[in-house]
Amino acid sequence: MYLTRFSLIGLIFLIVLSLGTAALAFTAPKAEGLDVDMVYSDPFAYKGEIKVRGAVASLEPEKNRFLVIDYREYVACQGVACPAKWATVSYSGQLPPSGKIVEVKGTIEKDEGAKGGFVIKASEVKVK
Repeated sequence: MYLTRFSLIGLIFLIVLSLGTAALAFTAPKAEGLDVDMVYSDPFAYKGEIKVRGAVASLEPEKNRFLVIDYREYVACQGVACPAKWATVSYSGQLPPSGKIVEVKGTIEKDEGAKGGFVIKASEVKVK
């Protein structure tokens, strides 16, 4: 009877420990701004400069562009491998590393060659 009770307590302890370790293993930096999904749903509704938060999915250095996915999706997936939607960011400065969280300030511009028919023309990119 005591052995069964100790086994059950030990099993519960191991489950709690593994869940806690998994939660600590992936922590996304905090970022502020509109989510990519919001912007993607109606990009031309945003006039003037906006701030968008997300994670860098991939780089297109030959075009001075990078793709950014939704911040919440990045947190849920714990990476950039499962985006359903993304936004193209055009930036004349140094492109951020892939997989990093960024805050992008810029304006929405029409671009038929980009996913969704728009790009975020960035004036500032902060890596978090």
